[in-house]
Amino acid sequence: MIVSIVVDIDDTLIDTKRRLHGVWKSLLDTDVTLEDIEMLTLGDIFMRYATSEQKKRMGELRQRFWDLLLCIEERGSELAELDEPIPDAARILRNWSEQAQMVYLTGRPENTRELTLDQLRRFDFPTENAVLSMYLPEDYSRARGNETGPTLVEARARLLKQICGEYQVFRVVDDYPGYFTLYREQGIPERVGLCRSRAYTPESFLESGATRVVKGWHEL
Repeated sequence: MIVSIVVDIDDTLIDTKRRLHGVWKSLLDTDVTLEDIEMLTLGDIFMRYATSEQKKRMGELRQRFWDLLLCIEERGSELAELDEPIPDAARILRNWSEQAQMVYLTGRPENTRELTLDQLRRFDFPTENAVLSMYLPEDYSRARGNETGPTLVEARARLLKQICGEYQVFRVVDDYPGYFTLYREQGIPERVGLCRSRAYTPESFLESGATRVVKGWHEL
């Protein structure tokens, strides 16, 4: 089997906070602070910033939030231009790609494949011979308020199982501690938590299965 490294994209390689700020601005016509975008859940942001009239339209606005974030609505693709590369990530991945197959595992849906590849190339991440594993649009059914469909964790577990069935994965890097149980269950030896967000602690990664926690790519 081909030796590979699995890496998440959003907020692991690419900083999306400014895009999320734009999504909330388009949705609620107000400025959500970058601190609140980092620290609060989506529901908490909505309840803090939405007007009383907007709260009456919560179901409709939830749908539009995901349409914007998942680039189903054209405005979402425009807001993706606000994304920025995380320092040192591209340099480290280029070095790693000389020794292993790069597998990008992302929660972005398939309809953003070309946009995502264009971003990775523009930010100088290695894409030649790399694998890009993406969610299906229906994987967001529950997040959009429906009662059926997989959870986002179940969607990630499905893709990860496929990857580990095809490649010998020896390292994974992710910024979300909630996925590290999956990485441990698949027996990936090196499980690196990128603890950039103040919403998480190094302990939250380690308790979920990370073998190492860093605050930035320069530590790798």
